Amino acid sequence: MSVADTDNDALISVYDRDARRFRTEWSAGAESATHSDKFINFHTPYLPPAEGHALDIGAGYGAHVHELESRGLEVVAVEPAAGMRAEAETLYPNSRATWLDDRLPDLAKVHALGRRFDFMLMNSVWMHLPQDLRSQGMASLATLLAPGGSFSVLLRHGPAPADRPMLESDTEPFLALAEAQGLSVIHREENGDELERDSVSFTRLILTKSG
Repeated sequence: MSVADTDNDALISVYDRDARRFRTEWSAGAESATHSDKFINFHTPYLPPAEGHALDIGAGYGAHVHELESRGLEVVAVEPAAGMRAEAETLYPNSRATWLDDRLPDLAKVHALGRRFDFMLMNSVWMHLPQDLRSQGMASLATLLAPGGSFSVLLRHGPAPADRPMLESDTEPFLALAEAQGLSVIHREENGDELERDSVSFTRLILTKSG
């Protein structure tokens, strides 16, 4: 087991242990990114028709999985923290999504499904991936995106909270890795923190892969 694996296991244990607290924090406020109207309205131009395939990487407690399912999409949800997966099962007992205990950089269980995805979502995950694994992680992600598909990414910027180590996820290095794997950016916007944390901001990117 590598040092990176050990560090990730320790981080995942935090999300596992405090899953209920994180769910409460992340769903707070009328303008929260987890609220369905805001999420769906923004992503509607990038979503495939019903029965398309979607992948949510770092799916947390399943709020976005639920919204993607509501659009008739077949969803695979990746979440390595058992506590988060348990929250999702409690909140959305009728979900038909496929939940996987998997992680970057390999996403081995996702690749084993043999699918390509029309829409991929990765919110606030990249800052947990060590720098020396990011090229490998981007190659894995690019392989999973279907030609013509859309990949929505939220990059977090700013200091780490006391309970979770985080690395910086600068936008330009991320885009350089994406472009090296044949992905191109079709939308970019900078946003403040909806939870009003000091010195925290986000970049939303929509990437695509030509056919």
